[in-house]
Amino acid sequence: MTKYFSTAETAKMIRKALAESFPGIKFSVRSKTYSGGSSINVSWTDGPTAKMVDAIAGTFSGAYFDGMQDYKGSTYAMIDGETVKFGADFIFTAREHSDVLRAQVVAAYTRKYGVDPDANMHHYDVQREFNHMLHTRSAYLAPRASKTAGKVIYLGNDGYSQNGALSVD
Repeated sequence: MTKYFSTAETAKMIRKALAESFPGIKFSVRSKTYSGGSSINVSWTDGPTAKMVDAIAGTFSGAYFDGMQDYKGSTYAMIDGETVKFGADFIFTAREHSDVLRAQVVAAYTRKYGVDPDANMHHYDVQREFNHMLHTRSAYLAPRASKTAGKVIYLGNDGYSQNGALSVD
């Protein structure tokens, strides 16, 4: 028998897992339910990179989307020996950047290249490098282990693959 978590229950688990992984960072975790399913939006300022947060929050995703087939399929997991299905089909993350972080990246860019990126931001290469530095700068090398996320074991999806054949998980 599969235990189903509502979108709100899934959001609560994500909030707890993120607090365990990144103490001191304030996350906004908002759930949204609509006719075609549901999603959770996670946002925060500075702190961990989006890639780090995606690794934790993505553990609780209840679906996947195959754009080639325009198909939304289900994913399943296990917690404490029980099969579970998370309520949120999709989890979206968005990291905001404070003026302090932007100033730190401007200073780092200027030290590295000897030019102020703001004065040269019209060049594509400057924009690309500056954005890369901005999005990868973090005080965290890696997230702390989360007991909540650590309990989740991914079991697989509904067996549908990109070419329409059943996949073997």
